[in-house]
Amino acid sequence: MRKTKTGLVAMLSTALVVAAAACGGGGSGSGSSSQSSTAPVSVLYTSDQVFDTPALTTKWWNSIAQQWKKADPKVTLNLLPVGGSETAELNKAAVDFRSPSQTACVLELPTGTVGEFAGSGYLAPLNSYVTGASAPKMWTEMPKVVQQMGTINGQVYAINSGNNDSAIYYNKVMLAKAGVKLPWKPTNWQDILTAAEMVKKANPGVWPLWLESGTPAADIGVLQGSANMLYGTSTPQMFDPKTGKWVVDSPGLEATLQFYKTMDEEGLGAPVSVLFSAAASGGPPNYLQEGKLAIAVGSNWYSGDWQPGFSAPWPQAAKVMGITPIPTEFGQGPGIATTLGGEAWVMSKACQNKAAAWKFIELAQSPANLLTTAIWAGFIPPDPALGNTSEFINSALFTQQFNSYQVYGRPLPANTNFPVYVQALNTATGDFAQNPNTSVATALANLKAIVTQQLGASSVEVIK
Repeated sequence: MRKTKTGLVAMLSTALVVAAAACGGGGSGSGSSSQSSTAPVSVLYTSDQVFDTPALTTKWWNSIAQQWKKADPKVTLNLLPVGGSETAELNKAAVDFRSPSQTACVLELPTGTVGEFAGSGYLAPLNSYVTGASAPKMWTEMPKVVQQMGTINGQVYAINSGNNDSAIYYNKVMLAKAGVKLPWKPTNWQDILTAAEMVKKANPGVWPLWLESGTPAADIGVLQGSANMLYGTSTPQMFDPKTGKWVVDSPGLEATLQFYKTMDEEGLGAPVSVLFSAAASGGPPNYLQEGKLAIAVGSNWYSGDWQPGFSAPWPQAAKVMGITPIPTEFGQGPGIATTLGGEAWVMSKACQNKAAAWKFIELAQSPANLLTTAIWAGFIPPDPALGNTSEFINSALFTQQFNSYQVYGRPLPANTNFPVYVQALNTATGDFAQNPNTSVATALANLKAIVTQQLGASSVEVIK
């Protein structure tokens, strides 16, 4: 999904960027009476957190602008980049939504945040555009699980533009030195811990295992960390859709937290100072390259950063690094577990020109633009056929493997209250990093307390 980047904010052609006050929001509702076929269409997006470099951000968006001029010259396209962190863009969107005249027609959001804005009534349902005989291929060719990432209570609110799934990266040199048989293929969680223990003995000073924990990374920490373990258990639920309640205790949660406890008790994880850094989520590709880290539960975009011309070029990566899927807890079917999260387009309910807004989304979702997005941002395309093209497979290390793992993916809950659960789960995993003597029972109690205090006792449940 979104990576922590450094560098200057990408600057677009000044003629294409306008002040938010002049953008094509307008109107106070979604009714056809407020619609205009020539009203401008504005697009709000992050200029720092999707593509691998500012130059690629500029190149992609300038190309989109030129394509739009040819596709619909009568409608002005206003591009509204937001620099800085993911939070900066989300805060900007939240403020703008309170004033319909300030709200962009189309917004590019991480999939895990769509539920918050949809639940607040800010987004326009897109069902009419993606159902029936006229449904576009960019939607119909998505796997059901990818379609469901933007679907909440039967309403489609988001169109996925690229995904991240997870696997285990490992340094072949370090594992071979530790006596681990290569290629490494762990079939259960104990295999991961055993290899990490062997690495620790053979490679002093190296961090044996990276698994995100603690609160600094917010939902990305869950996406790239704890949810990958939870989804490999027999009770993988965070949110129970049947009851509408958040799961605060279950065999899966207990097993996941026990894995963290064992990792930290045995000194197999990364230092707290690194895990709790604001740059934690974006660090592993660099730590692997620098030889500080041996094994990492991480995302497909890592290897994209290592390509020539990208943020962390590493010509030797193909020789040094290996990859293997994340196994389920005991190797039970399907044998592979991974989260699935990414980027998506949403439409504001306040947009005055929804027809043109949808036309923009279709343009951005053309096969050529989806493929370019995947390669330049390190995403897995939402259309598996694009993920199997030679252009994509040859774009970075391990792309073919990650494309195949996508079918095992499970998205994070699309729910307005998910940030509360994220805080609770990250607090629980962070407890072990800060104090490995913390018991699983204590961590679970903390998780339950946070969710219950903020959402109420009627909003939680225990699965046994």
